[in-house]
Amino acid sequence: MRLRYAAVLTFALAALAATLAFAQTAPAPAAPAAPATAPAAPAPPASPVSAIRNKISAGDLLSAESLAEVWRTQHGPDGAWLVGFSWLARGAQLLGEPAKARLYADSTLWYCDQRLAGGAKLADDGDLEYALGSAIEVKAQLLGPAKGAEFVRAQLVRFADSPKGFRSRLHKRLAMLTWTGKSAPELRAEDQVRGASTTLASLRGKPVVVYVYSSTCGDCRASAPTLARVRAKWEARGVQWVALTRWYSDDAGRERERTVVDSTWTATYSGMGDTPVVVSTASMIEYGGSSTPTFVFIDRKGVVRGYTPTRLTEAEFDRAIEQIAR
Repeated sequence: MRLRYAAVLTFALAALAATLAFAQTAPAPAAPAAPATAPAAPAPPASPVSAIRNKISAGDLLSAESLAEVWRTQHGPDGAWLVGFSWLARGAQLLGEPAKARLYADSTLWYCDQRLAGGAKLADDGDLEYALGSAIEVKAQLLGPAKGAEFVRAQLVRFADSPKGFRSRLHKRLAMLTWTGKSAPELRAEDQVRGASTTLASLRGKPVVVYVYSSTCGDCRASAPTLARVRAKWEARGVQWVALTRWYSDDAGRERERTVVDSTWTATYSGMGDTPVVVSTASMIEYGGSSTPTFVFIDRKGVVRGYTPTRLTEAEFDRAIEQIAR
C-alpha cells in the first residue's frame, strides 16, 4: 500500500514538474487583436437631385419637398438645390398637383432670373440651364397649347444666343404643343453622311418617319433592332425613314466626327438599309433634338401626325405608322 501511494505521489510530482517546465518554455499567448477601425461614414451626396427624383418616382412629393428644404438649409440655394427645386415643379405636375407645379415653376424662374441678373451665363452654368429649361417647360404645359406656345416662343427670342441644347429643349416643347396637324418643317441639310440627297418635299406622297438621333446616344443604339424590324414590316407600305443628327464637334474635328457617324451607323443600324442620314444643326434644334431618340411621324401630305421624344416599343411604332400609312 505504501509502495502504491509512493508511486502515485512520484507520478503526480513528475507531471507537475513537466507542466511547470512547459509553462516556462511555451510562448506567451498572443495579445488580443485590437478592435478593427470603424468604417468611415459614407460621403454626403453632392446633390439632392437623385433623392428628390426617387421620391417623385414613388409618388411622394412631400418627402421630395422636404429633401429640397433640408438641402437649402445646409448648403444654401446652390446650383444643386436649384436643379432639385426645379424637379419639384415637374414632380407636382406629374403627380396631378397643378397649383404646386405652377408655384414651383414660377419660383424656379424667379431664382433663375436672379442668377442671370447677377451675371451668370447659361453657357457656363449647367445647373442654371437645366433648371430654367425645366421651369419653362412646366409653365408652358400648364398654360395650354396656345398660350404655352406663345410663352415658349418668347423665351426663344429672349435666349436666342443660348446653348444649342437649351434651344433644342425649348423647340422640343414647342413641337409637342403645336406640331401635330401642321406641315412638318423642311430639313435644312448642311451635310449628308449616307443615302441620296433627301428633302421632305421630295418624299411627299409617302409616309415618313424622321428619326432624330445622336451617334453617342445609348437609348438610340438600344432601339436599333426594333427600328430594323419596324422598317422591314412597313417597307411594303412605302414608309420612308430619314435620320437626322448634327455635328457636335468644332470644324477642326469635323472629318473625324463624320467618320464616327458613318461607322457607327454601319455597325449599329445595319438593318436600316439605305436610310439617308441628314446632318443639320438648324434642323436638329428645330426638331427638338435635346432629347434623343425623337420620332416624328409625317403622313403622305407632309403633315405631322405624331411627335414623340422618347423610345418606343414595336407596338407603339405600329400604332403611329398605321396613322400615316393610310
